[in-house]
Amino acid sequence: MTEKPSLREYLRRYAKGGIPREEMIATIAAWDFEEEIHDPLLIEPTSQDNVVSLLNGAVVLGDITYEDAEEILRRKNARR
Repeated sequence: MTEKPSLREYLRRYAKGGIPREEMIATIAAWDFEEEIHDPLLIEPTSQDNVVSLLNGAVVLGDITYEDAEEILRRKNARR
């Protein structure tokens, strides 16, 4: 069984300049996202690694721009 790639790690590599912007957008738009687990009893995040909410965190941290996140979601939704 192979382990899924890490979206967090991919975003870190992009933020450090290791991945071109267009490649990052295309790759994440095609990413195999997991459904996020929401537990109302937990205050802290569940530490899931391949969920769409990581994009919001990457914007807040300045790893990607808001426009990058919008484009990723636009392309992801166009694939449906």
